[in-house]
Amino acid sequence: MGNFFLTVDLGTTSVKLIWWSEKGEKVGEDSFPVELRFPFEGGVEFDPEVMVKELVKRIDQSPFPLQGMGITNQRETTLVWDEAGKLVYPAIVWQDRRTATWCEAHREKEEWLFQKTGLFLDPYFSLSKLVWILEKVKISRPLHFGTLDTYVLWVLTGGKVFSTDYTNASRTLIFNLCNLCWDKEIIKEFDLEQVLFPQVVPSFHLRGETQITASRIPVYVVLGDQQASFLGQGCFERGSTKNTYGTGCFLMANWGNDWPEDTQRLLVTLASLEEDKPIFALEASTFSAGVIIEWLKRIELIKSSQDIERMAESARPLEELLLVPAFCGLGAPYWDPFARGAILGLTPQVGKEELVRGALEAVAFEVGDLIRIIDGISPEGIREISVDGGMSQSRYLLQFQADLSGKIIRVFPEKEATSLGVFYLWANRSGFLSREFIEERKQKTLIFEPRGEEKEREKLWKKWQRGIDKVRGWAKNE
Repeated sequence: MGNFFLTVDLGTTSVKLIWWSEKGEKVGEDSFPVELRFPFEGGVEFDPEVMVKELVKRIDQSPFPLQGMGITNQRETTLVWDEAGKLVYPAIVWQDRRTATWCEAHREKEEWLFQKTGLFLDPYFSLSKLVWILEKVKISRPLHFGTLDTYVLWVLTGGKVFSTDYTNASRTLIFNLCNLCWDKEIIKEFDLEQVLFPQVVPSFHLRGETQITASRIPVYVVLGDQQASFLGQGCFERGSTKNTYGTGCFLMANWGNDWPEDTQRLLVTLASLEEDKPIFALEASTFSAGVIIEWLKRIELIKSSQDIERMAESARPLEELLLVPAFCGLGAPYWDPFARGAILGLTPQVGKEELVRGALEAVAFEVGDLIRIIDGISPEGIREISVDGGMSQSRYLLQFQADLSGKIIRVFPEKEATSLGVFYLWANRSGFLSREFIEERKQKTLIFEPRGEEKEREKLWKKWQRGIDKVRGWAKNE
């Protein structure tokens, strides 16, 4: 029958399963939705127990005998459970903003935290979510903390495996990137001594076997979703850069073994660990991309994603119109959880088509901000950007991104680059595939060349900055 491998992508809005042959052929796909809850303004949660039950059901229906499986996941989402495996609170999603005031109250510790973790103090990361849960449940007995991969692996293995990998740990705001361990000073500073933290192991590592599935399946790979996409798109060399247009946008540039000296309020994250040497990436995240499309559907400007391209192309060019999609605050480089979205420059000429085009351009503006920063501080600069994710199907968006940034946009041919990265790590380390497997795919990419002059770009950037200035701090109660 051959060797078959299953990748499980635990995303924000859906779980995707892909079956691969040892030669890198996709031989099966499946998915199911994740039902998010919004308990109050700024709150985003879901029930991971429901997710795991459905996941086990799908695994048990596998059409192929499995030699192994790997997990990739939304990274900063935070879970806490007791010794019996019972969650003490629903999973708090990375988009959640409930801890904005807490973060603001501890702002003096931001630089201290950054020097240890490479991250800024923001509700985005796990630390403040963990503190909030502990204060909410007020349980004195030891509790297990983990990102989504840790909890799912714990349940699948019947509580036998309590671990995460370096890429997920590096997104918690609790993990020291210099020492590659949970930081004891941070744990003490925020009264987390009662918490049990998972063992941190390499992304490729035999973690054990599933215990609650119909057959025992070895789990070989755990990777944060953006690091998986980074690997899947072949960002092997220093300076190589990718962007994923997912629920949010995630831009990552390979920085090699060196800690970036000047990050311009972008993040330092662990892309991988090779031969015990960290490969750092400069990462910048925005919180709104695919979520904008869902908003357009919810307010009935579009019926489906297929409407977007047609409407954007037919829209009238209105220079004054600008959307700032700060639905969940602003991510890099602003890190403003109190910012809120806005539509500026409304005139009687603005209709559905213009708003749809404005929404696509808003995504490009957010990403463009980050491209400009990385291009300015990288010794190599940015020549081109490899992109993936659902919104990379929009030709209008990608052409506007190229025009705005002045950079070549290369569309990676594999839509599910995240799952590909997980599979590739297993297949490469197991001796089935070499780097050429990824490099061959990169040669088949669709390319968007930048158009227009620099003065036109600068005019657009000035408009965007005016918009950013309008929305910052909007939700602060002063």
